[in-house]
Amino acid sequence: MTPNDSAHSKGATSKAGRAQTRRGKPMQARAVRDSGEEPSTQIDLVFEKRHGKLRVDADRCYVDYRSRLVRYPVFEDAMRAIECCHFVGRHMLDEPDCLLITGVSGCGKSTLRKAYAARYPREELEDRTVIPVLGLELPSAPTVKNVAERILMSMGDPYADKGSAESKTARIITLFRECRVEIAMLDEFQQFADNSGGKIEYKVADWLKQLINATRVPFVLLGLPRCTSILEVNEQLRRRFLPQIRLEPFSIGRRNNLLSFASVLKTLDERLPFAVQSAIGKPSVVEPMFYATHGLIDYLMKLVSEALRLALLSGRETVDVEILEKAFKISIWPGADTESNPFSPTFAKRPLTRRGEPFYGYQ
Repeated sequence: MTPNDSAHSKGATSKAGRAQTRRGKPMQARAVRDSGEEPSTQIDLVFEKRHGKLRVDADRCYVDYRSRLVRYPVFEDAMRAIECCHFVGRHMLDEPDCLLITGVSGCGKSTLRKAYAARYPREELEDRTVIPVLGLELPSAPTVKNVAERILMSMGDPYADKGSAESKTARIITLFRECRVEIAMLDEFQQFADNSGGKIEYKVADWLKQLINATRVPFVLLGLPRCTSILEVNEQLRRRFLPQIRLEPFSIGRRNNLLSFASVLKTLDERLPFAVQSAIGKPSVVEPMFYATHGLIDYLMKLVSEALRLALLSGRETVDVEILEKAFKISIWPGADTESNPFSPTFAKRPLTRRGEPFYGYQ
């Protein structure tokens, strides 16, 4: 390394450090907890030795930024719907109202589940674990038996894999009562429709209906739009899940939709730890940001987080269009050329939904 390279590295490292205390609340690594900084593990020491403190600081900013919750109208509507379902369920109705939340991949369903569960954390008492909100992701190729096992595992049953489907269901009912479960949230519910035939769907639908009846706890199901086929095979279950929420991607086709997307971009820009406004919050970049992410919040967070990391690593004072162009190739589509990169001057303005493109299969 030349003296100039060394000076640049030190300067860039200093910028990465200062970036953690600029604009708004200071950015902190996720490894730093309320109780103090966690001790370094072997990977922490090896990573810093091989990549340097600049990379460590940049990656910590990346992790912290990407883990932050972004609130927007559709997300807040869904949170309120879950809250209403939860509140009514607290009164232990014989037939609690349940909720179905659907949306395409990347629209924020899992984030929604985790964010709501975080509002009501588990509490360890002397004789039990209180679980107000039980949230879990369903297994692939699900059956009644392995779904029951997954529920038992999420509640801490040490013998979750033991017993028949009937005995596991009986333990679920008991544990729901003993652990004071108030609402259950099952993610990836479309797995039932993807991996089973009609007979199994009837069986699963009946099992779920019986579980709701026995526990008198409201359930929130989250999954891709096709998971509605599970409810269609059982009229009584379909009646329970009449309240339905659809998480839609952002769009820019209408003025109010465009303004809503621009508002989210402005929020993301304001959260960046730079004194200088980034390109992300500028009106001219709204359209490229949409094409680069297809309006999906998951891809949006990946793109902006990667742009933040690249800006810190290169010693930039902010995120510019050049950084966004590089971040798109790294975090969204490594195979993109200049004509298919939304941040390139030669980009042909169109959705990237053709075969081989990142959003193929999306509408």
